[in-house]
Amino acid sequence: MKTGIIQRIVSGLLVNAAYILLYCIGITSSKKFINIKIREKFNKKKVPIIYAFWHNRLLYLAFLYRKKRVGVMVSQHQDGDYIAMVMKKCKLTAIRGSTTRGGLRALIEIINYAKSGFATAFTPDGPRGPKYSLQEGVLLAALKTGFPIVPICWNAKRKIVFNSWDNFLLPLPFNKFAVVYGKPVFVRSKAMIMQKKKELYKEMMKTVQIADNYFLKED
Repeated sequence: MKTGIIQRIVSGLLVNAAYILLYCIGITSSKKFINIKIREKFNKKKVPIIYAFWHNRLLYLAFLYRKKRVGVMVSQHQDGDYIAMVMKKCKLTAIRGSTTRGGLRALIEIINYAKSGFATAFTPDGPRGPKYSLQEGVLLAALKTGFPIVPICWNAKRKIVFNSWDNFLLPLPFNKFAVVYGKPVFVRSKAMIMQKKKELYKEMMKTVQIADNYFLKED
């Protein structure tokens, strides 16, 4: 019992520390949006967006979209527990599930959340990779809702790149960010899934290329 209490206290401290760090990174840094008219077009029409971004770009987007009530697919693994708690502090909605655990239930839940009028988000290569491998959950969500998938990616001028399966990016405070939106992808029928999977992958990698090259011109 004592072990459980200690574990909850430690978890709470870690989550609070992570949120404070994320908040400090966000408020002390500037950002440049690229192709933001894509987002603005759908927001103006009140069309819920399904955002797609790679797992290693998760962190800053939690700050960028804080208090927006975005529903985010988060795995039921232990690392997902911490991510979900940080997202809760950011006023985001964590919908728990992945391709390996609770996936179907979570997919139905996030589809219904989108149909309620809220934006949603997927990391198609999470929770375990391989890096930049695109799983089909996000495409099925687009098929069932009719809403657009919009790729999004960021890069920071100063960051730490971890030696993890996804090379997770940790930006530093007092930074500069480039946030890139990609061409929207619609999935009109089940027969289009494989074609649209290739199209989405291409667009997601294009946002990575633009974001990663953005600060090279300043060096």
